[in-house]
Amino acid sequence: MSRLGAVKQWLKQTAARTVWAYGPEELAARLRKCGVRPGSTLMVHSSWLPYNGFRGKPADAVRVFKGAVGEGGLLVMTSMPYHNMSSAQWLAKGKPMNVARSPSMMGLVSEVFRRSENVRRSLSPTHPLLAWGEDAEAFIEGHEHAERPFGAESPFGRLLEREAIILGFDAPFSTFTYTHFVEDQLASTLPCELYEPDLVSGQVIDRHGQRHECAVRVLSAEANRLRRESRLVAHLQQAGVLHSDRIGNTNLTWITAADHSRESARFVAGGHHFFDAPAGAAGV
Repeated sequence: MSRLGAVKQWLKQTAARTVWAYGPEELAARLRKCGVRPGSTLMVHSSWLPYNGFRGKPADAVRVFKGAVGEGGLLVMTSMPYHNMSSAQWLAKGKPMNVARSPSMMGLVSEVFRRSENVRRSLSPTHPLLAWGEDAEAFIEGHEHAERPFGAESPFGRLLEREAIILGFDAPFSTFTYTHFVEDQLASTLPCELYEPDLVSGQVIDRHGQRHECAVRVLSAEANRLRRESRLVAHLQQAGVLHSDRIGNTNLTWITAADHSRESARFVAGGHHFFDAPAGAAGV
């Protein structure tokens, strides 16, 4: 490391211990400002970045999130067992998603949460969700039967029913998997097919070691190529429903599931879209 690099690192380390420093109580208070209360449903997407200023470990952050919703609420995180690949690429590997053993590749906080007490994991081969709280089991129930992993019949639909708050802890809006539920609900308005035409087989191993064959749909390569999420982000910010703040050196981004669904539908109904039309389509 160069001398300049070493100085920059020292400055960040010092700032993380001083001006950026915050503890569990401060994080809990900030979550209340985001609207999280005992009994809330909170879905957290996270990155554990160096020099974030948090005085504690990922397990301490998990305890704060659990405490914020309380045992009568619900804490949810994603736990996909793959990273930097599409769900189609993951399924092509032929590896089963083992509920008990497959690590979450969605960040250190998610993996620590997965390993914590009384957390349940849904039986989706591509988009398993983790849930903790009074009715965690009911929330994840039946995910293995959902052909569309984030369709209305999946736990993602229950996030809307439960008026969930979706929070990014040093994780941008682009990580919010709930957006795929919104896309599913708006599929008829898309200029391309949201899903590939054929069902793909995946395997899940449950807590008892029983293997399940699941037929699922995967997002189409064309939809992934034509998605322009920045347009949607701009609309949600302009509408005042996508919020951002900082605590210490940590970025917080949050939106309610209801606001996301409503304003995304309003954006499309207004003649706009966050997908490009395929090249050669009419009017292009």
